[in-house]
Amino acid sequence: MIWALIATLLTVGISLYLILTLLATLGGLTSFPFSIPLGTSINLGQWAKPELVDLGASIIGTIVLILLFLFFRRWIRYSALSVNWKYIRSLGWRRIAKDTWTALFQDSLLLSSVQKRSKKRWFVHGLVLYGFIFMLLATTLAAFFNYSNAPHGFWWPPRIIGNLGGLSSLIGLSIMGWRLVRDPYEDNGKTYVADIAFVFLLFLTILTGFATEFIMYGLNATLAYGSFLLHMLLVSGLFLALPYTRFNHVLLTPFLLILTRLNQTLVEENNVPGILDEPAPGRHYKTERLAVDCQKQIFPKNEESTVTLRYYP
Repeated sequence: MIWALIATLLTVGISLYLILTLLATLGGLTSFPFSIPLGTSINLGQWAKPELVDLGASIIGTIVLILLFLFFRRWIRYSALSVNWKYIRSLGWRRIAKDTWTALFQDSLLLSSVQKRSKKRWFVHGLVLYGFIFMLLATTLAAFFNYSNAPHGFWWPPRIIGNLGGLSSLIGLSIMGWRLVRDPYEDNGKTYVADIAFVFLLFLTILTGFATEFIMYGLNATLAYGSFLLHMLLVSGLFLALPYTRFNHVLLTPFLLILTRLNQTLVEENNVPGILDEPAPGRHYKTERLAVDCQKQIFPKNEESTVTLRYYP
């Protein structure tokens, strides 16, 4: 409860400061209580050399890709995609592409699957998701247009986008924090601690990003370098922990939604003989995978035999 309260107070504080900064700028004020000079900042590029940042990002990125490969290999087996693919192919590539696009855009990006269950959860998820997308966009723009990390003013467009995204995610994470500590149904008995750790890590990562920014404009080089290093370490830790925390549903949920869409289409078009006679239509491939696994255990030497499933009323 205490950490959720602290997170809320910090979010409110940052929000008020950014609002005061905006109002002061619109009103033509050069300063206000506790204000920092927004026109100049520390040149991080003199310390955080772009080539060193690229090297670190390449190493972390490679490790993350390996971890994601292992993660998805496991989930491909859990979903029995290797067995299900022969049925999915019968839909044709045009229908596969259409269902995939619908699952990625409508179900995943627009969070329609969450909206159907709870508009409140949809709103909170949207704050975090779209905030994160804004931060990724800001980082990408900064890498393209300011590769050398040269100093820029507070109202530089990529910085504005990043600040809006960071603030949106902080608000969403603060609400999630309260829900995690107050809603008894959030504790599923398995991932609760990891869920709290992920929310806390993401919040701390964004918070150190704001801290680095404010310290840069405060012209304290030593603190700026230390804060930036801490921020980059937290960003690296966030992505390295991706397969092991709730963060993985950013990639896993779209994958499962695509399979769900495709299997719904299989049921609707009845491309698989007898699929509508199943106890759970559309889950034929899972049953088949279980049967294949059982056959391998019972008859390990008979690898070439096939499995035929029959459903009875």
